[in-house]
Amino acid sequence: MKSALRTLATALLGVVCFVSVSQATPAVNFTGTTVDWNDGTNYSLGWSFTANQNLYVNSLGVYAAPDFNTGLRTFSQDHAVGIFDATNALIASTTVNNSDVLDGFFRYHDLLAPVLLTSGSTYYIAAFMGADQYTWDTTGFTTNSAITYNGGYYTTSNNLAFPATADATVANGYFGANLDVTPVPEPGTIALFGIGLSMVAVVMRRKQSN
Repeated sequence: MKSALRTLATALLGVVCFVSVSQATPAVNFTGTTVDWNDGTNYSLGWSFTANQNLYVNSLGVYAAPDFNTGLRTFSQDHAVGIFDATNALIASTTVNNSDVLDGFFRYHDLLAPVLLTSGSTYYIAAFMGADQYTWDTTGFTTNSAITYNGGYYTTSNNLAFPATADATVANGYFGANLDVTPVPEPGTIALFGIGLSMVAVVMRRKQSN
């Protein structure tokens, strides 16, 4: 019985390791903001990045500025947000609104299905901000180790559009858009997960037969 429990514990540890590796985290993050602004121009605000490894994207986010009166991070309108590849093709998009989960400074909406980003490829993400405020001059700016941040990009548009213009005047770009990233597990990790599940099944069958 003790041996079976040890086997079960080992299997579950493999499962926990797999889940922790697969946990989605924001591509960029910051601890504070100094400016929230909208100059009346319709922008698709975004930034470029290179995937440092194969990644899955499960949700896209849009910066939610605090309401002047209530301080709540809400929108005055829904926001289209999308990822473009290096050929300017839109490969994933969704719409973010006030019913979506607030995580830090961004509200995130899940994609219908995860999107695979390939290691070494360059991508662009942008959000159509419309009448809502965006931010820049962020403090405590960090990037996920799974990506390389390439700088801010934008375009003027009446809806979501490829952010074709690079902006080097702001070190950390304008926000705008964000995304979560989940590294694709290595084959060895997937094998460990499969073994763990098989061991759990074996132990449970043995317990049921006793």
